[in-house]
Amino acid sequence: MKLKTTSLLIAATLFGAAVAPAQANNDAMVDLLKVLRDKGTISAQDFDLLTSAARADKEAFDATDAKVEKAGKSGVKVTTKGKLKIASTDGNWSFQPIGRVMWDAVSADADSNNSSDDWDGTELRRARLGFQGSVYDWGYKFEADFATGNNSDSKEVVVKDAYIKYSTKFNDTKFGLKLGQSHIPFGLNTKVSSKYMTFMDRPLFADSNISPARQSGAVVSLAAKDYSWTLASSVTVGSIKGGYTDEDDTGTTFALRGSFLPYMEDKNHLLQIGAGYMNVSDNESSFKFSQHLVAHKDHTKISSGSIAAGDYDGSDAFTIDALGVYGSFHAMAEYLDYSADSAIANNDIDIDGFAIEAGYFLTGESLKWKKGYTSGVKPKSSAGAWQVAARFESLDIDDGNLAGDDEAKKWTIGLNYYPTQNVRLMLNYDHITSWDQNGADTDQEPSAIKFRAQAKW
Repeated sequence: MKLKTTSLLIAATLFGAAVAPAQANNDAMVDLLKVLRDKGTISAQDFDLLTSAARADKEAFDATDAKVEKAGKSGVKVTTKGKLKIASTDGNWSFQPIGRVMWDAVSADADSNNSSDDWDGTELRRARLGFQGSVYDWGYKFEADFATGNNSDSKEVVVKDAYIKYSTKFNDTKFGLKLGQSHIPFGLNTKVSSKYMTFMDRPLFADSNISPARQSGAVVSLAAKDYSWTLASSVTVGSIKGGYTDEDDTGTTFALRGSFLPYMEDKNHLLQIGAGYMNVSDNESSFKFSQHLVAHKDHTKISSGSIAAGDYDGSDAFTIDALGVYGSFHAMAEYLDYSADSAIANNDIDIDGFAIEAGYFLTGESLKWKKGYTSGVKPKSSAGAWQVAARFESLDIDDGNLAGDDEAKKWTIGLNYYPTQNVRLMLNYDHITSWDQNGADTDQEPSAIKFRAQAKW
């Protein structure tokens, strides 16, 4: 059978359209068809047929390309640098496993005639596992601590964060709402995460019943786009224990905190001022403050007297703080005034405390400021980052007619090594320079040498 020349040309052209990249070659193919038509090699009817096929091929390619582009925008991105985070490329959802492990070795000297007052040992201070993420404007976080005896002498798992949050913007103002258990907005040292604290332990007043950390309730926050100012408030009813809280036992806590930046050249050169107020309504429980002096598990404590159940009329507290970062140097200070009211005249308990710290990175890094608080440190080189720091603090308890005053003053010096941004080794020395109990000098100066190995993700 003899094939027509035009039929062969049509077949060859269609084959070329099928195997060649359509977007790159479509225009060139149409130009070739025009030349063949003008030379009379193909008829006008064949030209119309072939150009129609070429246009259809281009439309199909464009549609496929659009689908690929759309799929790329809604794909999945996995981050493994410093953390494991799975998120959509369009930012509509994310999921991240989180956790931390902190192992401590402590040698505490009570400076007493009784050697049993000393404490030497190791402790799994924190062993937390959890997750966090977001779905459009909504977020969530859950984290529990599996370290035995953390915040109690029991072996039960302690729930830390467990909340759902909503975030949005009004022009350049950020709005947030948390429902569940989270940090209440009161106190700088209490709010700074244990992952980023300069020292192994917070100041004597922080993360205690006079400056509580996490409670269950609602937290509302406002902040500038760059967090040059923040304002947050909360209404909570104590921490979750056994899955619930009882307002009759815990009372209702109202907290308010604000901060602003009077000076900010950049995130490595700034000054932040903050202040907070807290009110705890009266409840059926009693009030007493007690804190270890030099280590989390040592045998020396500073304590207040007790206000019995039924006599406790609630508390008011104020705090003011400052945080400054200037290159490799940083300084932080906080003052707390706490008053626990009693129905019995002159039995109120007043507690005043302050802490001043300063630190310097020998290897040139800078303390990271993030959303009004401190955050992680990323070493500049593979050799890691080195930081030296010192803190002086004082705590004064006025028990009214309950007992004499208790007062303690303490120095802490620290050395931190960050081999990577996820691992830190810490060495602290704590020393009490004066300690009064019931209005009298104890003549004891407890001290402790403490080491920590920590990892976070």
